[in-house]
Amino acid sequence: MSRAKGYNSQLALGYETQYGETPTSSIAYNMPFNQAKIDIAQKLIDSTTIRGRRDREQPATGNIDVSGSIVAPIDQIGIGYWLRAMFGNPTTTGTADPYTHVFKVTDSQPSLVLEQQYRDISTYEMFNGCKVNKFSFTYGGDNELTANIDLLGAKRTVGSATFAATLTDLSLLKFSNFQGTIEEGGSQLAIVTEASLNVDFGLDGNNYTIGGGGCRTALPEGNLQVSGGIKAFFEDTTLLNKAINNTKSSLNFKFTNGTHSLVFYMEEVVFQQSSPGIENEKGIIVNLPFKAFYDSGAGGSAIVTTLTNSQASYTS
Repeated sequence: MSRAKGYNSQLALGYETQYGETPTSSIAYNMPFNQAKIDIAQKLIDSTTIRGRRDREQPATGNIDVSGSIVAPIDQIGIGYWLRAMFGNPTTTGTADPYTHVFKVTDSQPSLVLEQQYRDISTYEMFNGCKVNKFSFTYGGDNELTANIDLLGAKRTVGSATFAATLTDLSLLKFSNFQGTIEEGGSQLAIVTEASLNVDFGLDGNNYTIGGGGCRTALPEGNLQVSGGIKAFFEDTTLLNKAINNTKSSLNFKFTNGTHSLVFYMEEVVFQQSSPGIENEKGIIVNLPFKAFYDSGAGGSAIVTTLTNSQASYTS
């Protein structure tokens, strides 16, 4: 008897043209992933009806909560489809490799159909109306470079056939920690041991309506918050003074492999005050959380993400 095995499973991604509805074109991509844990939760509500017996009546069912997370490699190709899910279609330039795709904050996000495919047992778990609620990663050290992608969605369907007859395979060309650099105020920092980025898209997950079948009937966007932190050797007070004086700066997180690169540029940033402290006899580290914002930056966005790769388009 066959059993579902992780290594033979797949994650399919497609873009919806109407929220919560499977697209008729069924263009879908075979996304690389380390973990896919999209889940559904629905409360069973105890009955308090009295009928002259000690036994309870059948419980009622509550609203459906589709949510979960994807751990995905930060790579040259696949990451672009997640960026499109976060920021919408990019502005693309170039007529040959390398192509440059620029993603900026927009007023809306596309919704996705995501399918966890258990191919050993021909079972396909499809989630409609999914949007990226949070995106984060940390780089530095010897770990594999991955991103955490938190999702909210509308509904789930379990079937014996996939929503897309054919999946488009993507080349897996990973970035790694040693390909990463960080610039602060336009100058490269050589003292940083770790950097992190968190983007919270502020989705409103409470849109349950009468007649909606217990599913979210929409996932409206709210205020977007960009934050993170850097850990650096404490060799002078330059960064610390910027935090103390609330001095506006910029941060540029960049990964480069030849002519291909991935850049997260935050043009307007302020650091939060903290104290380095003395934990032991070893080198002292200063931990500086930051928040990015948009005021008057030339990029017109709290965060501008530029992906340069061999992919001609992300709009098909």
